[in-house]
Amino acid sequence: MPTSTVSRRVAALENRLNTQLLRRTTRTIGLTDDGRAFAARCGEAIESIDAASQSLSRDGKGLTGRLRVSAPFFACSELFGPYLLEFAAAHRDLVMDLRLTNGTPDLLEDDIDLAFQFGPLRDSRLIARKLWPVRYVLCVSAKLAPSADALRHPDQLADLPCVVTPPLDHWLFERGGEKANITPQTRGATIEDLALGAVAVRRGLGFGYLPESLVIDASSNGLVTVDLNGWQPVARDLFAVYPATRQLSSKVRAAVEHAVAGRDWYKRSSGMNRGV
Repeated sequence: MPTSTVSRRVAALENRLNTQLLRRTTRTIGLTDDGRAFAARCGEAIESIDAASQSLSRDGKGLTGRLRVSAPFFACSELFGPYLLEFAAAHRDLVMDLRLTNGTPDLLEDDIDLAFQFGPLRDSRLIARKLWPVRYVLCVSAKLAPSADALRHPDQLADLPCVVTPPLDHWLFERGGEKANITPQTRGATIEDLALGAVAVRRGLGFGYLPESLVIDASSNGLVTVDLNGWQPVARDLFAVYPATRQLSSKVRAAVEHAVAGRDWYKRSSGMNRGV
């Protein structure tokens, strides 16, 4: 459809609603607050129509439309990406729009149907299904390993060089019923990517708090796992989340159930049966 036609129809809609939906400048165009609210309500209506259409199919067959999915880079590439693509391959009339980000998207604002996020979750507008825990380890390069020999408590890490991988800038440890939460103060590097963060730790930039799957066979990777007198990093739970305000469509429901069923697949593919 030509841009001029879209402009005329939007202008006509604004006249009918007696409100401005778009904020226009010579360089940009964006939604006003009223426009954003109106678009969200229209999205809900479209989702309801889609859900009604999808409900006519049986056993999840015949899923159609677009499924907008958000996931962290590491979780998708290392944990469940191939399994998620199996779902897409099984429903060829369904277009998967997979968006990778290490940030925390606003599912309503960004029009995301389904997201995979690490806990703890703080958005009460979301419904969450727990998938599996991801184990973490504290590690350091062989070069810096001698500096770890005297460590007995996580608090001692606060003033040592650390490689921090946002948004995980608080490191949680446990021993028995005790917990310790530290925020590294001396940062050898801040890197918004776990895989590259592991490289930074290997290069001697500091201690790392990383998923176990990145440092399996640590010695062969130039890394040393650190024993903090029994203190262990707390596993982080991975969740499938979707907006509570939208009617759950059959395509989202099927994708969530597929993800939940991936628990055993994850155990087999990762070789990390402990703690899962």
